[in-house]
Amino acid sequence: MNGAVEEGAKVAGSVVEGLKTQPLSLALIVVNIAFLGFVTFIVYTLNERTEHQYEVKDQLIYKLVDKCRDQQSTQQQ
Repeated sequence: MNGAVEEGAKVAGSVVEGLKTQPLSLALIVVNIAFLGFVTFIVYTLNERTEHQYEVKDQLIYKLVDKCRDQQSTQQQ
């Protein structure tokens, strides 16, 4: 198991060294992470909006069904 940890540390060290020599790669990684965060925020916001719209529509449907039941029961009497 120690061999795997040592190899992982070597790989991590070489990645850091590579990013030091290639600042454009580091910038691209940062931009990609920021983009993913932005997309996550947009998707979360759209999901909340859609859920709210469905809740409003459901409430309206329940009101209409209740109204129809009331009218139907008054017509039968």
